Formats: sequence, structure tokens, C-alpha cells
Amino acid sequence: MVFLRNALVVLSTIIVLIATGVGGALVLGRVIPEMEIKPLIIVVSGVVFSLALIFAAFSMYVNHGFGYQGDIIRRVITKDLLVALTFDDGPSSEFTPKILDILKAYDVQASFFVVGEHVRKYPEIVSRMYNEGHDIGNHTYDHINVPTTAAPILSSQLVATNIEVMKVTGEHPMYVRPPRGMYDARFRRLVELMGMQTVLWSLSSQDWRGAVSPEQMIDRLLSRVKPGDIILFHDSGSLIRGEGASRQRTVDALPRIIEELHDHGFRMAPLSRLLRFPHSENIDPEESTTY
Repeated sequence: MVFLRNALVVLSTIIVLIATGVGGALVLGRVIPEMEIKPLIIVVSGVVFSLALIFAAFSMYVNHGFGYQGDIIRRVITKDLLVALTFDDGPSSEFTPKILDILKAYDVQASFFVVGEHVRKYPEIVSRMYNEGHDIGNHTYDHINVPTTAAPILSSQLVATNIEVMKVTGEHPMYVRPPRGMYDARFRRLVELMGMQTVLWSLSSQDWRGAVSPEQMIDRLLSRVKPGDIILFHDSGSLIRGEGASRQRTVDALPRIIEELHDHGFRMAPLSRLLRFPHSENIDPEESTTY
């Protein structure tokens, strides 16, 4: 029932947003007819406006969800200056070793959500992650789009990735993160049955954006970071494909991010340590005094 209610909320929101965008375009055409805006331009403007609103609604869904979601972890509630650095889409033969070198130099343990196919290709890098004390989570086998994947394929994607990780580490992954943060009720049930926890993020470096510079990444994170944040980076992947994008900007920004966090009193921990604290969905906002 909770999923059905949330699905109806999302669907109705999208319908309203589309109607708002097209309606806004029609109003625009009536209000300023002297500009002689062509109908096609009006329609295109409405569609662009609608897409922008839909993207905003999707961002709200990924970052906050709709309704109570006790099984989805985005951050923890703590007054301690403690955060988790997490990396998605790896391992990459080019960028992951550089990131591991930086983490080792600063004695920081992080969490890596790995793609099963990449684990198969680069098991030695995953072995290094594990041996250096980093957590390893499941990010599906082929970086799939969860909501549009058939249930049998979805389950095989999660199981196959767990098998690849276990072949390297000997341990079953405890955490899973759906690609792009997109999940549905089937995914949540599968994760529960497999004894894992779904971990998203509360703060993104936005290193997946091609135009973002290391300086912008640094400024964004340091101006927004709070105790208990789970911070998102990428060590491989691309906006559309499973891998291939440059993560050099992440590599360039990471040392200063770690130094600045240290200077501000923050400590960095893997998820296995951070999640000893209660996470936000498990706290009743009316009773919590730790915000």
C-alpha cells in the first residue's frame, strides 16, 4: 500500500507538472501576442519547462523519497563530525587505483559500490579495496536502470554482483546502491530478502557533470557538508554508459576535500562504521532532538 500511494504521488506530480508546463506556454501566448511567438516555439518552451519540473520532482524522489522509507538510508543522525565518502561505478583500471592511493596516503577508509562486470575485469583492484579496509557494496552487474528491468533480470543482476565480490573478498556485500539512485518496490523487496541495506546519499559531489571543475566540487561539498552525511563520488562510469568517462577531476579534488574536512574537524569512515548511528528514516521527526 505504501508503494502504491508513493507511485500515485509520483504519477500525479508528473501529470500536473506537464499540464503546468503546457498550460504556461498557452498563457504565455495569450499574454504577449504582440511578440508573435510561433506556436512551435510556445510548445517547445512548455515542454522544456515541463521537463525541468519533472527533473526537479525526480531529484526530490532520489534525495528524499516520498513518505516513510525506513529501509532507504541517505544519511545518519549524529552530532559527531563524521561523514562517509562513497564511490560508484567502479572499479576503473585508470582512476580507482589513484583514488585508493589518495585514501591510503590520508589514512581514510571509504565505501565503493562496484559494478559486477567491472569486478570480473579488475578483481585485483577490488582485492586491494578490501585489503585496505574499504567497504564494498553492490551496484548491479551492468549498471542497469532498475525500474525498467524485468524482475528475473533484476534479481540476477544483484546475485551475480554479490558472487563476483565474494569470489574476491570471501564476504557477502552488506550494502547496495541502485544506479542513478533509481529504485522501486521490487528492488526494495529483493534487497530485504538478500539481507542487504539500500544506501543512497545525502550530498553529491556532482562529479558526473562534465562541466564541473575540481574547485566547484570542493566549494559545493565544503559549503554543504553536515555531520552524518553520505557523500557521493564516482571512480568510473559515465552518464549513459557503464564506464568510459574521465574521473580525473574527482582525483584532483579529493586530496583537498579530505584536507578541508579534516581542518573543519570532520572524520571520514566507511559505511560499516557510520551506520552504527541511527539513520534519518528510523527517527521520528516529532521525537528527535538531534537535528
